[in-house]
Amino acid sequence: MSSTPDGEFEGSDGPETGHDAPAPNEPAEEMSAQRLQRLAAILSTPGDSALAALLDAVRGADPRAATALRELLSDPARVRAIETSRLLDDEPHPAVDVAIGLTIDALGVSYAALNVITAEGQTNASIAWQAGKPGHKGTRPLLDSLCVYPVVSDSMLVVDDIADHPVLSEHSTARNGEVSSYLGIPLHADDGHVIGTFCVWNTEPHHWSSSDIALLTDLSVVVQEAVIRG
Repeated sequence: MSSTPDGEFEGSDGPETGHDAPAPNEPAEEMSAQRLQRLAAILSTPGDSALAALLDAVRGADPRAATALRELLSDPARVRAIETSRLLDDEPHPAVDVAIGLTIDALGVSYAALNVITAEGQTNASIAWQAGKPGHKGTRPLLDSLCVYPVVSDSMLVVDDIADHPVLSEHSTARNGEVSSYLGIPLHADDGHVIGTFCVWNTEPHHWSSSDIALLTDLSVVVQEAVIRG
């Protein structure tokens, strides 16, 4: 799946899956596989439909997709990849912090961050902001995270003006004015698991040009290498 120039998720047609609940005596691993298949089907839908379906999963509006989402984020191998990255440890990550800080000047954005996504929520592993802008490291629930979407879809998310976005205009970060434009790239661990997002955002609308996207993509390689090196 990739993003369109307007920043929506774009995917190819995937296999159709049923929505009937598994039989009561169906093995747990088969039920788990069906839930993950349901999530895979969501991610295979094109454009805004995938984003809207993911939002329903995060909100719990689609219980089976919500369960599949939690299973995906709680996958033991993925959890180990996060632990191995040491990004959530209470210790400095100077190489990562330097790369994140350079991103502010390179793109002229208000904020840049490396956010780790777990089943429990989003945590800032590293964050930088423009002088004069309010900012701090912290955590937030998945419902208030934009980074959960690039992580689950393993696809870039580009939003030029969230107030005009057909799916995200009512997101909490849009309503409170925290985010007006956003560009997020999935961050992979050494074993390939998507553990977080390298992202930038502004409090004003901003058209992310192809040059912006290319530069952030290049910087994401620097950030990923810094994470792998520890």
